[in-house]
Amino acid sequence: MITIVIPALNEENTVGICVKKAIETMRNLNVEGEVIVADNGSTDKTEEVALKAGARVIKTEEKGYGATYRQSIPHAQGEFIIMGDADDSYNFEEIGPFIEKLNQGYEFVMGNRFKGKIEKGAMPLLHRYIGTPILTAIMNLFFKIGISDTNCGMRAFTKNAFEKMKLKTSGMEFATEMIIKASAVGLKMCEIPCNLYRDKRDHPPHLNTWKDGWRYLRFMLLFTPFWTYLVPGLTLMSIGILGMITLFVRDCTSPLFLGNIIEPKYFSLLLLPLLVGSQIVSFGIIACSLSYAKHYNNINKRIYSLLGKFKLENGLLTSLLLLCTGGLIITYLIVSNYWGVGPIIGDAVRNDLSVIATALIVFSTQIFCTSFILSIDILKVI
Repeated sequence: MITIVIPALNEENTVGICVKKAIETMRNLNVEGEVIVADNGSTDKTEEVALKAGARVIKTEEKGYGATYRQSIPHAQGEFIIMGDADDSYNFEEIGPFIEKLNQGYEFVMGNRFKGKIEKGAMPLLHRYIGTPILTAIMNLFFKIGISDTNCGMRAFTKNAFEKMKLKTSGMEFATEMIIKASAVGLKMCEIPCNLYRDKRDHPPHLNTWKDGWRYLRFMLLFTPFWTYLVPGLTLMSIGILGMITLFVRDCTSPLFLGNIIEPKYFSLLLLPLLVGSQIVSFGIIACSLSYAKHYNNINKRIYSLLGKFKLENGLLTSLLLLCTGGLIITYLIVSNYWGVGPIIGDAVRNDLSVIATALIVFSTQIFCTSFILSIDILKVI
């Protein structure tokens, strides 16, 4: 059995068209099915029109595109579910290929408007050439999904797949969450061409280009601490460390060439990317430990595996070693400067060592605090 779910908010002019097309198409395909119109608080005749056209109406209380689907899909009687908008921009007479793919064993079928036909004026140029391609590219970079149209609103999936995804978001980012989690839980996925037509609504679209575009991007950033924190943090740290190593070696081997005026300033400036990067990495490790994404088999599973083996004592020991190393360097610099103990080194190298000692002590503090945060276990404390 198939259930077609259509979210609606004040769509009295088009919802009847969509329902009739869906019912007629299922009849022509000789499949048993139903149409659910999820009414998200319409103040016009949406409910009346939908009922008259033959749909079952589910009233949803929580507002939002995602919330409407989350509240209505559990009421579906069909094992196969097809979703699409109520403005007639997706033609429910073209659901046959979606049903065919589900019958072939696919658990999640994505429509792809760029491989189908996009009617003139159906998609804003900003969405078609900038917004959707950029968001799709970011999704593929972060999550290795391999799709070509992240925002297509016509999709099909099994009811069991819907339960596996455990979808949570309420707004337009629901579309992004669905794809990411479908891939993360290992659903058998595919993309098929899907046509997009000019909508027939008599009011502005519910989609807000900038607000909802940010919500798509925000969800992806929140769901992947690896790219949000660890990649930029480790990049900054690498710049700082490699720069320091290069200048320190040059200071030790060619002190006369380097001089004592300009190079120390450059060396000290490298503290900025090093310490900022280390702080971002620290936040990233904490985010990974708290991330909802850790419940899924995604590309960061090795990170979560390592975090699962973390022990507080190891973190504290590492922190102590760094603190002692930094302290010994500072002690040497003070003793050698005031009492002349130890080998004689130039001012540039002394400056380098003081910066290195500072970095080690800061690292020690970060590791100490992060280790305790990672080791918090409320149940054991209670």
